[in-house]
Amino acid sequence: MTVSTNPFANYTLSIAAQYQDTKQGIEDAQKKPHRKMYRSMETMLRECVFLGATRFGTNYIA
Repeated sequence: MTVSTNPFANYTLSIAAQYQDTKQGIEDAQKKPHRKMYRSMETMLRECVFLGATRFGTNYIA
């Protein structure tokens, strides 16, 4: 942040910096998390038996 001798300029720059921080925070919050990938059915079932229904459909039987 640049500091000026003009108090109005300092006020404007601080508002612009807060806006930029808020904008960046909102963009970071809207990013979707990475989806977990399972390489085999065994590793998926070790974590939770019910994950099969969400991945392979409601007809899935473990």
